[in-house]
Amino acid sequence: MATQEHINTARRQLEHLRDHHQDDVLALARLVEAGALKGPAGDRLAADLRSWDHAVKDLFTRALSLLDTLTPDAR
Repeated sequence: MATQEHINTARRQLEHLRDHHQDDVLALARLVEAGALKGPAGDRLAADLRSWDHAVKDLFTRALSLLDTLTPDAR
């Protein structure tokens, strides 16, 4: 079983990864939207980025919610 310290460490790591992901995806989306890739390919990439961002945010939300269900070991 995980101790409360393990759970807190996992939460901090997940939150760090979530924030890092958000920063990277936003930077890439801004490049595409600013015209770095034009035409249908740029439009497809922008749509894919939005879909990917949404899916990864859901993944982090579910992972963080799972941590809330854990009962820490009293060790």
